[in-house]
Amino acid sequence: MYLTRIGTTPRRRAPIPGGPTMEVLVAAETSDNIAMVQVWIPPGGGLPEHDHGPSEIVLVHLSGSIDLRQGDQHHSLAPGAVAHIAIGERVSLTNPGTEPAVMMIAASPPDFVARIAGWPAA
Repeated sequence: MYLTRIGTTPRRRAPIPGGPTMEVLVAAETSDNIAMVQVWIPPGGGLPEHDHGPSEIVLVHLSGSIDLRQGDQHHSLAPGAVAHIAIGERVSLTNPGTEPAVMMIAASPPDFVARIAGWPAA
């Protein structure tokens, strides 16, 4: 068993202007099958179109505003929304609100989350 607590592991910031801050809660080194990350997107910030490599993603929107785009599809997510992003799907995320947007992400396999370890410390 592995236990951790939000706020006790290092945070990493995406190396782009307005990029999110992520705290890896369950890392690739902990499990070969799944990783868990809490994500904070600043107001006006986001991530440009990207994929998650060999990982599928489950995103759970906790608070704030999130716009999720895939191609010509646009979804304004409300807290409590859950999205599944399949392997190979390219998405972008933005926070159009005035408060940080917070979400929890599970990645399986954990390869996508392993890349976050190379991001600069927040």
